[in-house]
Amino acid sequence: MVKKNTLSNPLIKNRFMSWVERNISNPKYLTICDWQAEFGNDLTFNEAINMALSKYPTIWKENVIQNHYQKIKQIVFIKPLIEKILNNEVQVSYRKTPKIGYYYVIDNRFKPCEPKIILEFYKYEKVNPYKLTDDDAKLAGIDNADEIRNLFRKWYGDPIPMLFRNWFKVVSIG
Repeated sequence: MVKKNTLSNPLIKNRFMSWVERNISNPKYLTICDWQAEFGNDLTFNEAINMALSKYPTIWKENVIQNHYQKIKQIVFIKPLIEKILNNEVQVSYRKTPKIGYYYVIDNRFKPCEPKIILEFYKYEKVNPYKLTDDDAKLAGIDNADEIRNLFRKWYGDPIPMLFRNWFKVVSIG
């Protein structure tokens, strides 16, 4: 099944490849990987860019990384977690891609809404979701490790892939 907003859509994949070609510092770097295969079809355009910048930080034109991270992007959280973010009960988000920079929070990718929260993601680390503890789950606003793994299975499938723990702080509530 082709998802409209992911690299499985040829238009989005072409847009990503155009971005890579425009922003790479030297055309020889285009051969360092199979750009079409290495970035999973389930990534959105911005997730693919974040992954490319993280995986290959030294191959981009000057200021590409800084400019990308300064741009405010969107991130989806379920409504119960948004309430916990507002109450400073959440410090991390577990995702398939690393997050760095500024994001406005929405609860539905397909329904327009006014962003109320802006987060700054400032650090990330790769984690094995099967080794997460109850304390790790609580950092993300979930009561225990089994509950968060059930959410991961729902969102990412089974087996759960390796994930990134993305640390953030609230920078604006509007």
